[in-house]
Amino acid sequence: MIDFYFYDGQIRSYLLQFCNIFAGMRVQTGKGECDDVEFITVPIVIGSRDRVVAAINAGNTQNKPFSLPAMAANMMGLSLSPTRKGIGVVDKKTYLPAGGVYPQDLKVVTRVMPIQYIMQVDLTICASNTQQSHQILEQILMLFDPDLQIQTSDAAFDWTKLTRVELIGISNEENYPAGTERRIISWTLSFEIPIFIAGPVDVKEDMVKKIIISIGDLKGFSVGEFDENGDMIPFTTKYGEVVIDGTEE
Repeated sequence: MIDFYFYDGQIRSYLLQFCNIFAGMRVQTGKGECDDVEFITVPIVIGSRDRVVAAINAGNTQNKPFSLPAMAANMMGLSLSPTRKGIGVVDKKTYLPAGGVYPQDLKVVTRVMPIQYIMQVDLTICASNTQQSHQILEQILMLFDPDLQIQTSDAAFDWTKLTRVELIGISNEENYPAGTERRIISWTLSFEIPIFIAGPVDVKEDMVKKIIISIGDLKGFSVGEFDENGDMIPFTTKYGEVVIDGTEE
């Protein structure tokens, strides 16, 4: 039975980072009155190709007009990575917070190895003419050879922040609707993204800051021997004691 709640928006973060690759893309529409080259920005949304095309054919919406060209990103599926399966490794790292004092303020971050998956994402390009679709395609295809590295966060202890986006397939479809509806040229680019689903980290103060080493004769050692104060007597004959105290300045 699952009796806890944890959500960090990791899948959405990967999908938004994928969309950011193509954000701000432009296409040339021609020259204006002053003989200057004019461009329009190609928007990208999260949604299936069918919904985007249906919105265009339905006359858009009253709240936000939808015009061509446009791009849509849609997560098609998730699958376990057979070659990247983990074995429940627990990693510990020590760090000193900003403004902290060594070694009193040392912290230990405990991280459990994340579960690794492969995300399949389709990018659909919708354009009204071949010139626009070719401009968008050329700008995208020059980025992938065949993959592109992305970073999902700037966290110091996030060991899942780097991954890659790999282009694995390209297909196209041209529709010629009857009547007065616009012609829509659709290109679909298929990508695979190795992703990590990680649990929350645990921050503790379990650093060993003081070590006491007693030096004596093992021949006189007796297990479970205590004095009148309840302190264990490790050796019958004690030669000396070494104290390593990291808390002293």
